[in-house]
Amino acid sequence: MKKPHLDVSAAIIFNDARDKILITHRNPGGLHGDLWEFPGGKIEPDESPEECLLREIQEELGITLSHITPYVTASHEYEPFSITLHTFSCLIAEGTPRPLECQEIRWIRIEELPSHPFPEADKAIVACLLEDFTPNTRKFPVTDTLDLHTFQPKEVKALLQDYLETCHRQGLKHVRIIHGKGTGTLKRIVHSFLKQSPLVKSYSLAPETDGGWGATVVELGGRLKAEG
Repeated sequence: MKKPHLDVSAAIIFNDARDKILITHRNPGGLHGDLWEFPGGKIEPDESPEECLLREIQEELGITLSHITPYVTASHEYEPFSITLHTFSCLIAEGTPRPLECQEIRWIRIEELPSHPFPEADKAIVACLLEDFTPNTRKFPVTDTLDLHTFQPKEVKALLQDYLETCHRQGLKHVRIIHGKGTGTLKRIVHSFLKQSPLVKSYSLAPETDGGWGATVVELGGRLKAEG
């Protein structure tokens, strides 16, 4: 008989200083009772992994997230079921985390992870974090795509400034900014900012096959002021 399979989303939540992450202590009982984990939960049939993440973190911790970026996906075979764990690095957009559905929450440095017992699937994520975020190389992960759907218009300019500067420093030449179709408010804010940014060589709406009218592709080629 084929085992049940679970698809789960989990959050690697960084603090504002990007030097600690949040882990949660599971309630007693069940297969993984009393173990630590990255907060999240099962993806429902009508949800994307990102939608699941936002819902679960609101339910479990009472907060909303920002800077949501895919990190590592890990799979594991337990005796009663198999699991695929989709993780996302992120920051807190609003709220103070509270242990609404767990025993305890704890902010720890990544090098402290081995001293906390995790389920087997989570251990693969722990290993990646220990490799990717050593004290000498720790940085908040940045990809070539920025999704603005979870941000308020008033947040966008500061976010774009930080994002483009970080992409520039990491050597990215092309990035994609998802602003959605909607009423066009976010698109106008994004294009107004890009038009004035010294880091932007050119930009254009993404083609229809790549989210046209819902995303803008940007070519970076300028310099930060401090670079002279």
